[in-house]
Amino acid sequence: MSTAGPVSPSVSTSAVHVDPADPVFAGHYPGFPILPGLFVVEHVRAALREQEPGLRVTALDRAKFLRPVFPGDDLAIETTLTREEDQVRCVAKVSTAAGPVAEFKLRLGGAA
Repeated sequence: MSTAGPVSPSVSTSAVHVDPADPVFAGHYPGFPILPGLFVVEHVRAALREQEPGLRVTALDRAKFLRPVFPGDDLAIETTLTREEDQVRCVAKVSTAAGPVAEFKLRLGGAA
């Protein structure tokens, strides 16, 4: 992961294991557990926080969910950051062994 400071176009990757014991699966959905989309977004936000600790997500401009994430899946998160004047743009791609699961376009700004 990179350190805080000026951001140039850069690509970073991180991995997250989706814990099958997470209580979120009990109610989403009974008999067919899948990870709620908000949790996928949160995993991307956490990866960005590690990559650029001085920045925070200020906008989610686009979210495209392509397939479900199941208990026990391993998420591969790829983020590409580009500085634009007073903000940083991010394209995030999330996948599992089954293929792409989500794509996001976000904006980042200085920490609150």
